[in-house]
Amino acid sequence: MTAARLQQEIASTYTTEGILASLGYPDPLVAARQHARMILLGRQARYQAAMHQLEARWGCTLEGLRTRYLAHGAEDFAADDDYVQWRWYTDAVQAIEAQLTALTRF
Repeated sequence: MTAARLQQEIASTYTTEGILASLGYPDPLVAARQHARMILLGRQARYQAAMHQLEARWGCTLEGLRTRYLAHGAEDFAADDDYVQWRWYTDAVQAIEAQLTALTRF
């Protein structure tokens, strides 16, 4: 028997459901939810870290930077760019929190 044939026979004894059950997931949907949750938590941590860096960089909250962003006659392209990025991170974290809530409902 060739190595390829042996590998094929061994692989054919495994099923997705069996593998997931051996990992503690009796239902594939539970495994998918857990995986999605881990991905979302990773993104949330990355975005929150970026938000903390922006707060440290500017020495103020998002609202403080918003004031600079909206100030008339004071063009600060770095502040403008960081404000828009910070808002995006804030919106993304809120969306992730809603998604995490949705995953735990079922």
